[in-house]
Amino acid sequence: MGLAQMPEYPIHAEIMPHVHMIRGANKSRFPEANALLIDDEVMTLVDAGPNMNHILKTLSDLGHSVRDLDRIILTHFHIDHKGHAAQLQKASGCEIICHPLAEKGISTFQGMVECYGIEGNRRFSGWMSTITTWVPHITSDCPVSSHFIDGKPIDCGETRLLPLHTPGHTSDHTCFGINDYNTILLVDIDLTSFGPWYGNVVSDLDQFESSIKKVMNLSPKMGISGHLLEPVTEELQGRLAEFLAVFDERDRRILELVDRGHDTLEKLTSLPTIYPRIPNDLFYIFEEFMLKKHIDRLTERGLLTETDGYLKVKR
Repeated sequence: MGLAQMPEYPIHAEIMPHVHMIRGANKSRFPEANALLIDDEVMTLVDAGPNMNHILKTLSDLGHSVRDLDRIILTHFHIDHKGHAAQLQKASGCEIICHPLAEKGISTFQGMVECYGIEGNRRFSGWMSTITTWVPHITSDCPVSSHFIDGKPIDCGETRLLPLHTPGHTSDHTCFGINDYNTILLVDIDLTSFGPWYGNVVSDLDQFESSIKKVMNLSPKMGISGHLLEPVTEELQGRLAEFLAVFDERDRRILELVDRGHDTLEKLTSLPTIYPRIPNDLFYIFEEFMLKKHIDRLTERGLLTETDGYLKVKR
């Protein structure tokens, strides 16, 4: 757990009393993510996705060591948020808590694979090889100590965290209000230019839309993304609305492409349609998952028909 070279941007920042944002390496882009350290009576880390060196340096800068960590709260089971939880738990003896729906994907790697829903995919072996090369720490078992309850405050001392179950990205995805809902850890309602991501078997389009609206209805003043280097304060409602609008934009794009002859899931996937580009063939797994969810929804709404794998826009 030694320290290594740090990035040119600050790896942590105090965003309110006791609350420190720990930025991931690679500008917090996947497979890194931001975390929060609550430096309070109960030392609490919310997500463990940043580079381990960033976590350790933040603790050190605040006068702590990893042994001072009391608790890790995981927002959902994804590799860039579970991160180094198992290693930190082993080093500190801290408890790990999560949403009840997250335990399967957090506690064992096989459970995570099942929540991703990719085991039977033809690219699965390549995915496994990539995981063991890029993020081998993710494959460690990570025993969950207990569950948080949606809406029930988690006491850290002077700071309270308010779990806000926001499924869609995954079934267990949870945002957190910090003391109230003026400041919300948005996690993977992440406001990135890519837009929403829902490429797992436990992801759901309609739930994701509802969750974004749920956050918007709370009218937060600050949103902390899992993948942006700075909290969002300016035009936060507008940013959330733009993020929400991406679902309909993708629906329209799919209908237009089908009308132009890209009339199978395979053709739409190979373009690609949702990802702006495919940097690695493994991304086709998630492109296909997300497209299938759109096709199913467009079919249910009577906008597409599917016959023997061929799609047609319904007039």
